[in-house]
Amino acid sequence: MPVDCATLGLFILDTFEWRTIGSDGEVKSTKREEGVLGGGGLYAMIGSRVWLPANRVGILVDRGNDWPKEIEEELVKYGEGMWVFRDKPDEPTTRALNLYTGEHRDFKYLTARKRLEPKDLPPRLRTSRYLHFVCSPSRALTIRSQLQPPLNPAPDWQPQLVYEPIPDRCVPEELPSLRQILPHIHVFSPNHEEAWSFFGVGPEEVARRGKEGIEEVARRFFDEGAASIVVIRSGALGAYALRRGEERGVWVPAYHAYQPGGSGPKVVDVTGAGNSFLGGLMAGLVLHPDDLVTAVQCASVSASFVIEQFGLPSVERGEDGIERWNGVNSNERLAEMRRRE
Repeated sequence: MPVDCATLGLFILDTFEWRTIGSDGEVKSTKREEGVLGGGGLYAMIGSRVWLPANRVGILVDRGNDWPKEIEEELVKYGEGMWVFRDKPDEPTTRALNLYTGEHRDFKYLTARKRLEPKDLPPRLRTSRYLHFVCSPSRALTIRSQLQPPLNPAPDWQPQLVYEPIPDRCVPEELPSLRQILPHIHVFSPNHEEAWSFFGVGPEEVARRGKEGIEEVARRFFDEGAASIVVIRSGALGAYALRRGEERGVWVPAYHAYQPGGSGPKVVDVTGAGNSFLGGLMAGLVLHPDDLVTAVQCASVSASFVIEQFGLPSVERGEDGIERWNGVNSNERLAEMRRRE
């Protein structure tokens, strides 16, 4: 069976470390959590999996020589069909550190950094209708070239590309490469601060410009060559989606509304929210190809399940045959969003 959604994003075993800094600048306390399922690719495919059967989404997972068996047992709870395992007996499993010092977050690899190429994907994943990736604009150009003859490992495979730029490469220096890749991207989706950062605008000014500024920067990407859909993920403000040729886009609220600087009782950890949003968006476009609003609502619902706890959401199938994420059916949550609007 062909796959609807696949990713070039990685599966990573994350270590989280939180440091509290005293008034004298010294570290007062440290909390550490190791072996957490993570990676932008993983969260994206969980976001798609909220809406699609396991055999219609897929991610390549490298099993290193230190692969914990219990990790695999956790993964298969989401459905065996979505995982394609590749054994790497001469390498460790990819690991990374997420270091939080107060409100500041640093990220670094604890093992050699890896990149997945289109040729790395097994034949089943090279049938996907949508392909997600996270990288710099210059790297996105390389990926796109690898999907063209003669480099494309499956010449008949021409997926719709869903691209989220990596935060530290949303800089004016990357704008020329972004202009080159945008005409080949079906969905381009930075968050609001990343979007303006391409044009040299800082976070304080982004906050001052508010929703009007977000709508403006979305239109600007079409001036720069965006081909089809731009979605600006905007945290507590929700998401703004605009199609080429349309004068006005649509705002879809975040399912869990919370204020900057604080969170509602259901918002526990926003790690992976953006990735899962895009996974949900891909699935939404599969299920509702002519209804962008519903597709973005699906994305918001996917992200909502991810931020309700530390780590991945739970999934179980009840005696009624209905799947529930964190105890809630995704379609019920979608219906609730529609009632709100």
